[in-house]
Amino acid sequence: MVKNLKSSQWLYENREDVTILDSGIVKPGESGDYQPAAIIPGALRFDISHTFSDHASALPNMMCSSRVFQAEARQLGINNSDTLVVYDDKGLFSAARAWWMFKSMGFEHVYVLDGGLKQWQACGFDTASGYASAQSLGNFTARPKPHFFINHKTVLTGINCQDTLLFDARGAKRFEGSGSEPRQGRQGHIPNSVNLPYSSLLTEEGLLKPISEIAECLASLGAESNKTMLQFSCGSGVTACILALVATECGYTRLQVYDGSWSEWSKLEGAPIEIGPS
Repeated sequence: MVKNLKSSQWLYENREDVTILDSGIVKPGESGDYQPAAIIPGALRFDISHTFSDHASALPNMMCSSRVFQAEARQLGINNSDTLVVYDDKGLFSAARAWWMFKSMGFEHVYVLDGGLKQWQACGFDTASGYASAQSLGNFTARPKPHFFINHKTVLTGINCQDTLLFDARGAKRFEGSGSEPRQGRQGHIPNSVNLPYSSLLTEEGLLKPISEIAECLASLGAESNKTMLQFSCGSGVTACILALVATECGYTRLQVYDGSWSEWSKLEGAPIEIGPS
């Protein structure tokens, strides 16, 4: 049973009782501001790359402080008693990042819209041309959970730990070092990491594949129940959260996302890098 995703039909039937957040972002390599083709009616804008990122960091999309997160969530009118549904315009790309951010702040009633805006439109539901606005200040309270987001030092420590397994959500060519990176830096992957491209977990429609199929995939790559600490990386810590989402659905609980991901690791002096398949 899927616990952290909701269907477009469910959202349509419950739209008056939930807070909807558009957490779409501009993909790396693309220019301009985020401009979705449409907006789900009643949605508020949850801006991962700007409002909810660490402005002091030169790295993209880094998690902001709990203080900033709480303040900005309140500005959106979010309350502790709310049920949130997050989505993006690409099917499933950055919505899982928003979901993981809320989870890291101790907020449990947050769900990802399976298939995002694309599936909503495919179902024939109405869309809007603009975002809703908060009617009042929310009372959202951040209760940060340590180690949901980790830094390069934690990753480096775990490289040679038998009970730690790092998954890389980038495509195979980028992982192997044979494909171009959208950002400046070295090519390749973190030693002892395994490649699990996030796109391989999705259908052509942008829906998540059956959890049973994903569970078999994780197990085949070395994930062992909760005996293993699973860490997730990608280009900038966004699609790594898709892996955290599916691992959660599969029953894993010892999960961490490397926030800086390849954007940071590829530029770190002395950080070990491997070329080729895992």
